[in-house]
Amino acid sequence: MLHQDSFSNLNIKMLNYILDYIPYIILVLCLIYPFRIIIYNKFQAFFTNKNDIDIASAGGFIPFLRMLHAKQGNMVTSNLPYENTISVVNSEIIKATLHIGDRPIEIFKFAEALLGEDNFQVYNAERALKLRKVLGPALGQEVFATKYDKMRNVGIHLIQRWEENLNSQNSVIIKMQEQCLEFALRVISKVLLSDEIPQDFDFKKFKQSYDAMLGGLFDKQFGLLDDIHENDFQQSLDSYHIMLNELTNNRKNRNMETENIEKSTRVKDFFDILITENDPDTGYPFSDEKIRSLMSEYLTAGYHTTGVAIPFTLFALTQNPDVKTRLQNEIDDVLKGRLPTLEDLSQLDYLTQVVKESLRLYTPGTFCARLVKTDSVRPKTVENFQLKADNTTILYCIPLYHENPSYFVNPKKFDPSRFSRENIKNIKPNTYCPFGFGARICPGERLAMIDIKMMVCMIVQKFDLELAMEMKDVQMEEKFAVMAKNDILIKLTSRNGIKG
Repeated sequence: MLHQDSFSNLNIKMLNYILDYIPYIILVLCLIYPFRIIIYNKFQAFFTNKNDIDIASAGGFIPFLRMLHAKQGNMVTSNLPYENTISVVNSEIIKATLHIGDRPIEIFKFAEALLGEDNFQVYNAERALKLRKVLGPALGQEVFATKYDKMRNVGIHLIQRWEENLNSQNSVIIKMQEQCLEFALRVISKVLLSDEIPQDFDFKKFKQSYDAMLGGLFDKQFGLLDDIHENDFQQSLDSYHIMLNELTNNRKNRNMETENIEKSTRVKDFFDILITENDPDTGYPFSDEKIRSLMSEYLTAGYHTTGVAIPFTLFALTQNPDVKTRLQNEIDDVLKGRLPTLEDLSQLDYLTQVVKESLRLYTPGTFCARLVKTDSVRPKTVENFQLKADNTTILYCIPLYHENPSYFVNPKKFDPSRFSRENIKNIKPNTYCPFGFGARICPGERLAMIDIKMMVCMIVQKFDLELAMEMKDVQMEEKFAVMAKNDILIKLTSRNGIKG
């Protein structure tokens, strides 16, 4: 009995002791709680895989790959964040994998929140090929010829806004990336949806929602979102989907009110195909979910490349005045003050060289990935090349090809003459691939080149350019597509003797 009383007294003392420290425990938890994501990631990385943290601290996936290639050479076989994965900088391996159309699902899993679980990014080679055949005509020359004037009008409207500002002052400073991204979004919407876009549709809000959502996807992939930013990301994603539904539903309703598109003589655009052709997967009409996914996919492909490439091309011209002068002279000689036609863009040879060199030096799309089997890739000219196992992922870090002195002499120099008719033959095959390569090359490559050349041409024709920020502030930031972290500020002044 005495022993039982002693035990009870001991329990009471222990309970009182614990109660005394509860306020301190609560205080500690309150201090830790806001940093729980960081602490969890650090803890998890220390005991398991540190690659995610390394990627984040490196500033993105491409800087991380740069670090690995600097240590391991042109073939990285260890410390990658995915199993059975290698990263290569070798044109012969690209050549050996041109025919492969399969992609590793794990790497593109981040796109599920935006595009849905079963999206074009993760289609296998057979499904992707069938879908590209159905949708291919929507990005063909006939569509571009039909819609070119409307695409150009978007650029004209933007330039006119700048000219109005110049009427009251000698120069104007433009946030060129911000303006060109909005331009690109408006143009790709016209190409995909024609003119059936509500007049009151808020493209600026749509762009803001899209950019915030894309940044959130990037951070979410590497576990960097706390609850507050997770909530912001979800709100941006919801807003994006609501506005995307507004675009697609409006276009679908307009088509239902008009004559059947198959009986019409006008050229089918992207949305026409989605609502009149069958899904090659099912043999039945595309579902609303698939239409939204593909619309989002193609908006993404057409939006970022163009919207980022234009300001970086203009930036390069500000740093290379001899190139800028030569380009202005070509444009003046060919156009003689008039607006460029679609045919003109193919005749402006130096303009093409300038844009191609800009895409080499400031590549918007950063990497490609292929899923291959051991017996399908055996480049004889590559020593010590051996895949780890069946279903091996090969990563191709595109900037590392474009910056490789073995492929491009003095690669950091902006030199459009690399792509002149007499010099382009000296570029080794499969070393220049700003739009990817082979079976999964970007389907919007031709559209992007038209948009970039058209807008650069009209800007250079109208204005003199000068960088309006410190060089140290021109920083590239990876958010799946490479963007200018602080925008690209360009000072515009009117050129004398140019017709309005």
